[in-house]
Amino acid sequence: MRSVLVTVVAFGLWQMILGSKTRQVKTNGSTIRDLIDTLDDLSMGKLANEVLADEALDPKFKIFVNGHVSDSLSTKLTDGDEVLLFSVIDGG
Repeated sequence: MRSVLVTVVAFGLWQMILGSKTRQVKTNGSTIRDLIDTLDDLSMGKLANEVLADEALDPKFKIFVNGHVSDSLSTKLTDGDEVLLFSVIDGG
């Protein structure tokens, strides 16, 4: 399994769980799912339960890779990618 080094910029709940807005992360693989697993390890198991639903990204959250929305946890990452993690704001 190949790891990659990406820049993660977290907003909302992502930032609260991870404890910082921006960080360099070396993943334990090369997909968005691998990144979530790595971030889950860094957050001591708090992240995955919040952002995943039935092995997919919960619709309350959005992930962008290099400015493009990623709809799949199998999206491949490469060294130097910028990954933005957003919580969707809803309500009225």
